[in-house]
Amino acid sequence: MARSGSQELAELSSFVADTRFDGLPGDVVDRAVWVLRDTVGVIIAGMSEPEVMAVAGYAADREPGAATLFASGRKAAPAWAALVHGTAGTTLEMDEGHAYARGHAAIHAVAPALGLGESSGATGREIITNFVLGYEVAARAGVATHLRKGVHPFGAWGVLGAAAVGARHHQLDGEATAGALEVAASYAITPSFRTAYQGANVRNTYAGMVNYLGMLAADLYTLGIRGERGGLETAFGKILGDSFEAAALTDGLGERYEIMRGYFKPYSACRYAHAAVDGVLGLQQAGEVDIEQIESVEVATYDIAASLSDPAPATPLAGRFSMPYVVAATLTLGSAGPEAFSPEALSDVRILKLAKQVEVVEDPEYTAMTPANRPARITVRFQDGTERQHAVMGSKGDPDQPMSEAELKAKFLRLVEPGIGSDQAASAWDQLGNINDSANLEDIAQVLTPSTK
Repeated sequence: MARSGSQELAELSSFVADTRFDGLPGDVVDRAVWVLRDTVGVIIAGMSEPEVMAVAGYAADREPGAATLFASGRKAAPAWAALVHGTAGTTLEMDEGHAYARGHAAIHAVAPALGLGESSGATGREIITNFVLGYEVAARAGVATHLRKGVHPFGAWGVLGAAAVGARHHQLDGEATAGALEVAASYAITPSFRTAYQGANVRNTYAGMVNYLGMLAADLYTLGIRGERGGLETAFGKILGDSFEAAALTDGLGERYEIMRGYFKPYSACRYAHAAVDGVLGLQQAGEVDIEQIESVEVATYDIAASLSDPAPATPLAGRFSMPYVVAATLTLGSAGPEAFSPEALSDVRILKLAKQVEVVEDPEYTAMTPANRPARITVRFQDGTERQHAVMGSKGDPDQPMSEAELKAKFLRLVEPGIGSDQAASAWDQLGNINDSANLEDIAQVLTPSTK
């Protein structure tokens, strides 16, 4: 009997402890490989940011270990590697996400699973299994949690995903896994969403910090540290959240894997802005949009997306969370990739002028469609009195409008090549795709760092 007192936590924890690779459905394994590739790609791209590489150097110096820090040529202890990779993987706002959890589960499972797997000599199949189960815990906790307004998900329930991976690493049974998750619930941080709006890049460390703390929670459990009974409900239903629906922890457990409900991100912006990007691109595909002739732009969307309203972001992160800027940059540049948030783009007078002409409003009917759909309607009004409009009910990369295999590969190569070179990027794509046949991560880790030849 699990000591938590929560039957749902006991059932989920037993599932995490008892599941083996051979018990995973084939489509789940296939999806996991795609999510792994995508997550590694955004991590490597994020490592190019100066502050992220500085954190990587700090981690390698402070806590040397056997876990490779991608694109850096350095190594660190697994928990520190998960901190670094969690930070890198969220910096460009291109990491895989989960609409029903209202956050991002993969970054809290991939980074811990790779770090612990490499350091312990785990097989590729073991790493995939640990990652899938960490994702399952994180996403289900996210679905269960209704976060308070102003709380960023990266520093909240993701700590449980990392702890689940840690519990798998320690081969804890179901009861002990529940105990480790209870310890981890006390280690969620106080992640303010305002940091994203303001462009304070401490926000980019949220996922990394709770990765570290979740892994630490599993370690501490093995040393005798115990958490609060009912701690998940307290942390995520009373402190960080308004409610916690424990039934979500086990709804369809073993029949519906949450990783199958995730989405991929083609654009380097907050997911709440992606429908608006698709709306703009739809207008442009239907005919040229002369930005010099625009009088105003209206973005009608759902409630939380409508809150991304700052027309004058001061940093790349703030730009990624500014609907007016994202729409203006897409109209001007024809894309919303990382280049749209470069220092040059952030100072482009055409984009800044147009951003001031963008109004963002909530459409209550669109709000009612969330989280299953995240719509946006773009209305461009021109100086001659004409207007054009385009509406979308979701975003490219959603399960009902997935990115193709070719698009995902192109995204990976575009993000990874600057960090490790084109030849190694191609090799990394292939080797990650064959991870289930790998005896360990040695060869894969080697190709994820720049060649010294």
